[in-house]
Amino acid sequence: MKLTHNNAVYTLRFVIASILISVLASCSNVGPLSISSGRLSYNDAIITTENQQILMVAVNNRYKERGHLLSVASVTANVSISTSAGVQLGLGLGNSSDYAGNLVPLTAGAVYEENPTISYVPVGGEQYSQQLFSPIAVTVFAQLAGSINDPAGIYMSLISSINGIYNPDFLLPEMKIDPRFMRIVKIMEKLTQAHRLQWVQDFQKNSLFVTIDRSDGLFKTEINELIALLGLTNIKTNSQPLIVPVSSDIYLPGGNIISIKTRSVWGMTELLSAAIELSAEDLENSTAATYLTKGFTAKLLHIHVAKKKPENAYVAVPHHDRWFYIDNTDHATKRYFGLLGNLLYATITDNVGGSSAAPVLTVPVSN
Repeated sequence: MKLTHNNAVYTLRFVIASILISVLASCSNVGPLSISSGRLSYNDAIITTENQQILMVAVNNRYKERGHLLSVASVTANVSISTSAGVQLGLGLGNSSDYAGNLVPLTAGAVYEENPTISYVPVGGEQYSQQLFSPIAVTVFAQLAGSINDPAGIYMSLISSINGIYNPDFLLPEMKIDPRFMRIVKIMEKLTQAHRLQWVQDFQKNSLFVTIDRSDGLFKTEINELIALLGLTNIKTNSQPLIVPVSSDIYLPGGNIISIKTRSVWGMTELLSAAIELSAEDLENSTAATYLTKGFTAKLLHIHVAKKKPENAYVAVPHHDRWFYIDNTDHATKRYFGLLGNLLYATITDNVGGSSAAPVLTVPVSN
């Protein structure tokens, strides 16, 4: 390829400019690409470690050990980009105005580097403890029960009693399971799925109601059975719709109210701890806490133990040379675990988010 000196210079400038434009154009897409590639990764890592923390708390509790939680307060991803461009131009220079030159391969590049800074806040304090050990608000229970089409798990997980009918965590030897509770759950679930039962909250009056639509006469038998099971003797049985107030007050027989007592978040954690498999060694040396006979909910939960890290685990944590895990096919335990996790981290967020006194651990991460 024959080039004059001026043509070579112009060609060199044109090539360098083209390379720089190309590199800068690619850099303009780094922002969106960093979000699409980084956001899901960060989110997945946070959820995975949150699940591991919850399971570890249950394991520590079962083995009478003190557990603790760290909340991710913030993740700041610092992105830096460096670019480079190069051209190698071979020219034959001499006395002649003409010369022979060769354009050899061109080089260009952009280096993307991300250095996140992650801040952790230790979870604790009086307000957090108070929420952790207090019964879950009935309004929260109602919002959960009214937002899904299969509320049986919400009823069984959160309710400890309804109108004096107990859903016990554990049973003393002289106690028997009351079948009325499960019958109430089945009827209310059926009415919810048929869009006949709704939880209604009056925010102005700070009151809560259950409404039952019986305009078409369907489910008359189930509705009457539910009224009888709940002992609602002073309501207008022919009213349409049937409106029953709901509260967490002490249940008094012969009234016209649904009184619901709920578990606490820590009470739910105790049920998860009781679901952990114990070895003969655990039972022999008394390193693990023992529980009474399991009630309705605890019987459905299972946390397995293995010597090696399990392959088909929804969540798994190592502890004392063993792995504790929830099987990925165990839908009942997974649903309960997910509900517990949402309630626990809602409690954490309520307290950590407004706390300025808690120490913050900030960890810069570099490659």
